[in-house]
Amino acid sequence: MIFKLENFSLALLLIVSFASWSACVSGPHFYLQYGNDYQEVNLDKILADNPLPAGENIKVVNLGHLQGASQHVVKIRDREVPHLHKLQDATVTMMRGQGYLIPGQKRIDLKTDDVIHIPRGAPHYYVNTASEPMVAFLVYAPAFDGKDIHPVGLP
Repeated sequence: MIFKLENFSLALLLIVSFASWSACVSGPHFYLQYGNDYQEVNLDKILADNPLPAGENIKVVNLGHLQGASQHVVKIRDREVPHLHKLQDATVTMMRGQGYLIPGQKRIDLKTDDVIHIPRGAPHYYVNTASEPMVAFLVYAPAFDGKDIHPVGLP
């Protein structure tokens, strides 16, 4: 097969252009509405601005809230203590990492892009099985103020 130099050059230019463009695009981006406007929030920026310090296990970054719901980015280095939320339902989207959630007596393996709903009152905890901290996007309904965490004993 014979390639013309001009076709090869064009193909190389397209590959380099795409690689440059994709390197500039970071994400994902969250679009969250507070009041009348949507805010664009970039996950990479959130993580860079809110590192999980050495020696700390969990970091919760509050993105915002209204009365009906709140949004958070959570990083877990190792595991959570078994707990429940009496007032909030939680929907968790795994953004990075892998591990498993123990809701009650069941084990659910989770990886990037998985989504799980945890109803209020359900005992649960997460265990990270990756070498890097797990990152998740959480939506609590109604809004979570950081106080409704009730440790529980699980068999």
